[in-house]
Parts: sequence; C-alpha cells; structure tokens
Amino acid sequence: MEQDEVKTKRGLVFKGDIYIWITVLFLCSISLIEVFSASSRLTFGKSSFLTPIISHVIHLMIGLAVMYIVHLIHYRWYNFFPVIMVPVSLALLAYLWFMSKFSSGAQRWIDMGFFQLQPSEIAKVAVVMAVAAHLSKLKVDDEHSQSSTFTKIIILTGLFCILIFTENLSTAIILGTTVYLMMILGGISWRRILGLTGVVAVIFVSAILLFILVPPRTLRDMRFVPARAVTWQARILDFTNSGSESKVSAYEYSRNTAPEKPQETHANIAIASSHFLGKGPGNSVERDYLQEASCDFIYAIIIEELGMIGAVFVLIVYIVLLFRIGKLAVRCTDKYPAYLALGIGTMFGLQAFINMSVAVGLLPVTGQPLPLISKGGTSIFMSSFCIGMLLGISNTLEKEAAGEQQVMPDMSQSIDNEESNR
Repeated sequence: MEQDEVKTKRGLVFKGDIYIWITVLFLCSISLIEVFSASSRLTFGKSSFLTPIISHVIHLMIGLAVMYIVHLIHYRWYNFFPVIMVPVSLALLAYLWFMSKFSSGAQRWIDMGFFQLQPSEIAKVAVVMAVAAHLSKLKVDDEHSQSSTFTKIIILTGLFCILIFTENLSTAIILGTTVYLMMILGGISWRRILGLTGVVAVIFVSAILLFILVPPRTLRDMRFVPARAVTWQARILDFTNSGSESKVSAYEYSRNTAPEKPQETHANIAIASSHFLGKGPGNSVERDYLQEASCDFIYAIIIEELGMIGAVFVLIVYIVLLFRIGKLAVRCTDKYPAYLALGIGTMFGLQAFINMSVAVGLLPVTGQPLPLISKGGTSIFMSSFCIGMLLGISNTLEKEAAGEQQVMPDMSQSIDNEESNR
C-alpha cells in the first residue's frame, strides 16, 4: 500500500519514462559543473565571473519548464507544432540568408538583445516532426502514396538543408542523415532510397574533390560556393594532414581559418593530460586556450577534469537515453509517435557522436553542441522540447496501458458473474 502511494506521488511530478528523467538529471548536473568550469575564458576581463553560469542556469531552468509543460500534452497534439514551427523557422533562416549576403559572411544567430536565437536548431526539430507526420500517413503498398510522400519529404528537407548548410554545414548533415534514416524505417521504397543514396554520394564525392584539388584562393573567388567553403576546406585539410606540417604549409590560410593554436591541439592536450581519474572539477588548464570550451569542446573538458571514468559515464548516459527512446518507439501503437521518437533519437545520437568525435580528434571541427550539456540557449531549449515530447509519448502510453488494465479486470469479472448466473 505504501509503495503504491509513493509511486502515485512520484507520478504526480515525474510522468512518463522515469529512466529518461534520470538521464536528463545526470546530463543537466554534469552540464552545471563543467560549463561553470569551462567558462573561465568567457569571464576574462569581466567584472563578474558568475555571469555565464547564471545565464546557463536560467537556460536550463527554462528548458526544464518547457520539458515539463510539453510532457503533459497528449502526443496527438504534437501534429500541430510543425504547422507553426516550419514556416517560422523557414522565415528565420531566410532572414539569416539575406543578412549573410549583405554582410558578406555566414551568420548563425539572430541577436534578440537579451538572447541569441539560432534558427537552425528550431528548423531541424520542425523538419523531423513534419517528416514523422508525412511518414505516418504513408501507405507502403500504394505507389501514389509512396511518390507523394517521398516528394514532399525531399522538397521540405532539401529546402531547409540548403538554407542551413551555408551557415552550419554539420547541422544540415545531421538533419539530412536523420531524415534519410527515418525514410528507411518509415517504409519508403528501396528503389527511391537507393536513388537518393546515389545522388547524395555524387554530391559528397564532388565536394571532397573540390576541397582537396582546388586551392583556397581559387575556391574563395568561386561565385557558386558559400563564403564558408574556405573554412570547411581548411578544417578538412587540417584534419587529413594533421601529422604532416609540410603538407599543411603548402596551403595559404588566413588567420580566421587557421589560428596559430588550433582548438584540436588543446583538446588533445586536455585529453592526454587527464589520466584515468582526471584533474578534478574546476581544475582544467586547457579551458583557457579553447575558444569554445563551454560548447563545442565541452567533452574534452569533461575528460580533462573527470578522466576516463567521466568520459565513459557520459557516454553510457547517452546510450541509456537512446536505448529508452528505441524501446519507447517499439511500444508505440500509432505510427506518428513511433517515427517522431525514432527521429529525435537519431538526431540526438548523431549530434552527441559528432561532438564527442570532434573532441577526441576522430572528426574535423564542427559547431555541434553536446545535447543538454553544452552552453547555448537555443540548443538547450530545443533539446528540452524534444525530451518533453518523448516523455509526453511515454506518459500517454502509460495512461492508455493503465486504462486497459483497469478495464480488463472488470470485463473478466463480468464474464465470471454471467457464467455463475448460468
């Protein structure tokens, strides 16, 4: 009886999958500790060293509030979110695109005065939700439905990826890969999947050859390539030629594209000097040299301060989160919440994998934050929004299961009573 009361009280606050709640609690706790430690560079020359962490705490609190509100909503209402989010994020991305044309440089944020909004974070969630809605209406054996659904998804995703990649290539890649996997799991015919794979492969190989064969000066003068193409080229060449100084010196980079002390070097030093137990929270040295220590390279700071134990623990937390998301998708009886959960899980997994891989030197430098850990308001808000939807799906499923369990005993009891009366 007491256990039921405790479970009931817990359910009043933590509805949905309790393991997802626990992973969120761990990630937010790690975020508070490590962002506070990694923010020393942000406080240099400022009067208050608490300003960055206070801002981060406010972002986390708002994110948790968003998560809590969204998880109380029935998942069928989530269908209406992309109706608003898709056109709004499209307008914001178009605004950034025009601003970058006038300023002759890519821009990722819109300065709201008190807050910097990153439209690409909103856009990728909106597209995943819209694609899940399209796939839920797909009739696998109907050729017309296949063609219509595939065309809508390609146009929607292609438009957003084009607008995003000029200011954030890695986000466009994550979005495209997520939608690609969603289409495979959603029942799009293999003929269309293979055709799309061929087109993407040709574009990818052509881009790599362009970066390898064309000198930076020539690439900078090409009108059909984005302004950040030189930066992408520098990062790829730095990554592929990391062990050869002679090859790197053969290319001419500006100070903006090739700083004298690359972030990869300091991330490697942070990892190499961490040992097994790390230096302890707040004792990082390389945070003062990493320009994005509290965001892009937060995992390197985690390893430096918490050692291999901390690095493995964070990895396990994300694995548990992805496992619970996969289990949640399997439990869904409706297609829409299942595809939505798979899309969110894929997006989270790819983003975490890219951030960690960059920190340990497995991938070139990108601008991807570590979900629910890295500093960044828009990223925290949208990650919390996604977790809220996952908890909302889980909460709805639990309520439906409880309703069925309540009805079943009554039905069986009525059958027994009828048989006894006979």
